[in-house]
Amino acid sequence: MVLSDDALTLLRGSIRSVWALELLLLLRRTPDRDWSNGDLVSELRGSDVVVQEALAGFLGAGLLVAQTDGRHSYRPASPLLDQWVEEIEQAYATRPSAIIREIFAAPGNKVQIFADSFRFRLND
Repeated sequence: MVLSDDALTLLRGSIRSVWALELLLLLRRTPDRDWSNGDLVSELRGSDVVVQEALAGFLGAGLLVAQTDGRHSYRPASPLLDQWVEEIEQAYATRPSAIIREIFAAPGNKVQIFADSFRFRLND
């Protein structure tokens, strides 16, 4: 993997889907814009619930700031966080399948939990 351990931890802990990654990268590309949930839903053709969940995770990770009117913008709490997002962005541009595998392999990923429920257990 081409990511540092810290960037990989951020990826696994804060990015729950490829769609959420695309949302984060959109926000990063437009740091001077304050986005409403509706704007993000329209831009990425997502649902309001998915946008809210992704934004909440990014806020918790210190990647965004929320305005009083409910708009969000990309403003990492530290330059190091932005560096890790940049690493993720570069890796996603060059090795998207590796990044996608990491997202779905993250502990607590609902898609992985669902898929694992269909695995045959040999020692049961």
